[in-house]
Amino acid sequence: MKKALLSIFLLTLIKSGFAQGSYFTCNETGLYLSPSMVTISLPGQSKEAIKQKIMSFIRERKYLYKPFYSGDNQIAFRDFVKCGDKSDCGADLIAKNIFRLTYDSGFIKIRLENEIYSTFYGAELLINENDDVASRKDVPFAPYEFQVPEQYAAEYPEAMYTFNKKGKITLKSPVVQETLLIFYNRYITDMKTYLGGS
Repeated sequence: MKKALLSIFLLTLIKSGFAQGSYFTCNETGLYLSPSMVTISLPGQSKEAIKQKIMSFIRERKYLYKPFYSGDNQIAFRDFVKCGDKSDCGADLIAKNIFRLTYDSGFIKIRLENEIYSTFYGAELLINENDDVASRKDVPFAPYEFQVPEQYAAEYPEAMYTFNKKGKITLKSPVVQETLLIFYNRYITDMKTYLGGS
């Protein structure tokens, strides 16, 4: 009953908070920007002004600037953060997100490379400058499985989908799907608000 109410609550948040539609697709294959690149329009803003705003945004949000992926008109940053809690999702979910922002006068185009990890055992995950992920004291964790065979559903409570021997795919945990969509959509709405774009 509690999970059903939470599911309804999260769905209401999605509909009210993202009336224009989600910027992301989250299905049995993964979570990704939809379309693959999102554009923020910044009419009347120069390339240099946009660059300064992006750098201020990265500093204020305490993201990690990635100079290796950045260039003349591209800025990249990384966020490594918990995106789902075991109490709601069946396991703790941690996201490694690398955003690549291509910009010029009047616009920013956003692309995302992401990996999600899950730990049922509360592992404290660490990440280095090369974006390699490990856990403190080798507590078990693994890349998040969006779908698992239905006979293993109990072993993977965080899995969003199951599939049977005939290949039929079933949404097992809408709460996880909604949690991730809310979490990821906030990145885009936050960038738009901070940068003053549409």
